[in-house]
Amino acid sequence: MTAELVSSHPLARGVSRGRAGSRRGREKLLEQSPGAGSPVGHLWASLVDVLDAIDGPTSALLATADGEALAVHGLARGDVARVARQSRAAFAARAAGGPDPEQAVDTVELTMGLCHTVVASVPTPQERHLLTVTAQGVSVQVLEAWTRRLADDIHLA
Repeated sequence: MTAELVSSHPLARGVSRGRAGSRRGREKLLEQSPGAGSPVGHLWASLVDVLDAIDGPTSALLATADGEALAVHGLARGDVARVARQSRAAFAARAAGGPDPEQAVDTVELTMGLCHTVVASVPTPQERHLLTVTAQGVSVQVLEAWTRRLADDIHLA
């Protein structure tokens, strides 16, 4: 008899790698990319390529600071709003003293067992965005460095 992995990591639920349905098997995973005219479309595509190459569950969400999803990879539709809320809460709870999130990229890292999540605050001329990347099977240092670089590139786009 086999048992499904149960993770209590608040941002890890519903993550998957290239499967047609979520871990719960009820909902298909949402794949939403920035619009064709978006200056970050190619950056998002490179993120999806990297996540697909990781041998473990992954997901990513790019959302406005108020939770509107702009791009989604590896999350069930029902999980998107929850992950956006939890990303905002995780970022708001970070220790003071970092860069001003309205002016520069800043990150917070969360780890539960082998699953790591990095939430990056990405200021843009219009508003602040949150980029949330979750992966299992990669070190938190590598995930943080890669997410920060992508957030910097989105900030400059």
